[in-house]
Amino acid sequence: MTLEPRLVAHAQSQANTLAEAQATLLSKPLSITNQALLELKLTQAMDSILLIRDPSLASPLIQRIEIEIDYTMVNVAPDSFPLSRGKDECVDCFISEVPLFHEYSRSLIGIARIFTGRDFIDNLIDNVQQKLLLSSIILMLLLIIAWATTEWLLSKLRQSQSYLQLIIDAVADPLFVYSTESDLILKNKAAESLASSELMIDGDKGNPDYLPPREMISSVIIKGRPIKYIHTVKQSHGKPQRMELQASPLSIDDTIAVVITYRDITEHLEIVDELQIKKQQLQQLAEKDSLTQLPNRFLFTKLLNQAISRADRTSSLLAILFLDLDRFKEVNDSLGHDAGDELLITTANRLLHAIRSGDVVARLSGDEFVILLENTKRTEDASSVARHIIKTIRQPVTLQGKRLQPAVSIGISIYPDDGKSGERLLQNADTAMYRAKRQGRNTFRLYNSSMTASIQERINITGELETATEENNFVMLYQPQIDLYSKKLIGVEALLRWKRADDDLVSPYDFLELAEEMGLTHLIGQWVLYNVCIQTKQWHNDNLAPPRVAINISASELLHDDFIANVENILLTTGCVGEWLAMEVTENLFIQRLDEAAHRLQRLKEMGISIVIDDFGIGYSSLARLKKLPIDLLKLDKVFLENLNKDSGNLAIVQTVIDLGQRLGIEVLAEGVETAEQETLLILSDYRIAQGYRYGKPIPAEHFRDKLLHS
Repeated sequence: MTLEPRLVAHAQSQANTLAEAQATLLSKPLSITNQALLELKLTQAMDSILLIRDPSLASPLIQRIEIEIDYTMVNVAPDSFPLSRGKDECVDCFISEVPLFHEYSRSLIGIARIFTGRDFIDNLIDNVQQKLLLSSIILMLLLIIAWATTEWLLSKLRQSQSYLQLIIDAVADPLFVYSTESDLILKNKAAESLASSELMIDGDKGNPDYLPPREMISSVIIKGRPIKYIHTVKQSHGKPQRMELQASPLSIDDTIAVVITYRDITEHLEIVDELQIKKQQLQQLAEKDSLTQLPNRFLFTKLLNQAISRADRTSSLLAILFLDLDRFKEVNDSLGHDAGDELLITTANRLLHAIRSGDVVARLSGDEFVILLENTKRTEDASSVARHIIKTIRQPVTLQGKRLQPAVSIGISIYPDDGKSGERLLQNADTAMYRAKRQGRNTFRLYNSSMTASIQERINITGELETATEENNFVMLYQPQIDLYSKKLIGVEALLRWKRADDDLVSPYDFLELAEEMGLTHLIGQWVLYNVCIQTKQWHNDNLAPPRVAINISASELLHDDFIANVENILLTTGCVGEWLAMEVTENLFIQRLDEAAHRLQRLKEMGISIVIDDFGIGYSSLARLKKLPIDLLKLDKVFLENLNKDSGNLAIVQTVIDLGQRLGIEVLAEGVETAEQETLLILSDYRIAQGYRYGKPIPAEHFRDKLLHS
């Protein structure tokens, strides 16, 4: 196909455009009404047009111009007139006919024929061909550049895609890209690995388990923001994986895609689950007593404060019962801590059954329990509960094959009379409980303000007692034991006294229980034994020949792991001889752990030490138990010497004990003899040994020396 026809047409179009521009010049004179002048002006206009040349051409652009004017339009005669200028004949020209319009009215007046020479047309075609050729070359270059650029961009794109794939493959977590129609667009190697290891649900291969829920993709598209989802993926082997899916929207031009990453949080969630269990266990440990599963001090304090707030709003009373098991330490010492724990559990269960469902029982520490009674109407209601608890706890219990009757001491404080804070209520209930213990145990006491002074004194004693052994604030006194017939000295009892800061001498009855609670009895007992051995050795060195010196030992001392070793060591260190000593133990010691106690007493016997049962007759020992022990002497308690001449029951006991001793081959000593009448009745009852104020009060060693010199 040639371009010539299209170029000729283009040249014709250009010639017509040129003619239209020239018609504008011819239209200007048409407003002149004078014919001569009109002709002149038109002739001048045509001549000026015929002079127009293209610099590249040798001849004018326009070869001839013809004009026909309608006279009626310009009001001149004749009816019309023609005008022409230029060549008479124009061969091979383009003719352009253009209308001529009145300059002002714009009405059609005539036409002009403009003859454009072929030179212009040929030149125009040549120019266009040159331009077309140049354009073609430029276009070809542009196409080549565009192709090279496209190839370069495609190469870069392929390289970028490769880099992108490498990058997403380097991501350890599975990654999927989905279209809005849930079609998979892209995934990494971790995703392929997940897919290959995944176990189809119920063998349904069309619905792989690892695929994200469709509603998750829809939700991301609708909300336009990331969301997270926990998804379980079953495995063909091994345990299911728990995945955290994070789906995020991704905008690509006008298209929305969804990027989903998988993170295996199975181990993390297992740790979280384990931590949650540990947290619950720790919370339970923080709030529950591990032995009894009752609330502990921390939880009880919280519950108490909440109850106080309710009582304050409703103007009601509440009561605190502070409980402490009586002689619990003896159970631990005699039967062991397992038996003690069993008793605590039994006590906790009994307390739970002894109260209302809305009340609270807690274990504070050791053998201390506390009960919160809300909505208490009267103080007497708390007292009634205390009586019921004492009766409930007192029921027999069998521990380690031994039958016991536990007992409990209870202190009671009432809100708001005895305190408006939980701490104060507990403190005052504790104070009342100690008063119950000091007044006989197995009972309860209501708090009153006078008890505070007593407990403060107890606190002061505690502080002093802690330093008494270190500062040597104890002294030993000695009381004689005499033969009722000859009135000669046949024994000595060493009695401990505590010398307090005010120089008062305090009897063991006033501080040994506290020392037992503080764990000081073993240290105090060692101090006593050492000092008595030193003094006894000194008397023998002075040739005073004293009789046996008796020392009191407690159950906790005798059953202490180091007791026998300590006795042997002190005897060796001081040079004292076992035959110079006697050791007194109360019969209550032998309620439990009889075999162990008998074994240790036998070890003392082997050292030459005599064994004495103190306070005989007021304890719980059976004669069968006593028969197993290596006893040398029984000491009848002084309580049986009261009103001997009037109380036939006491006199019968006095006579029975001496008869028992004689039948068992054991000496019997009556202690607490104060009057001649008591002495006479003892002699008549066949007693040979006695001790009491009638024969001498306990005195320091330096004063007791005179008795030894005159014995």
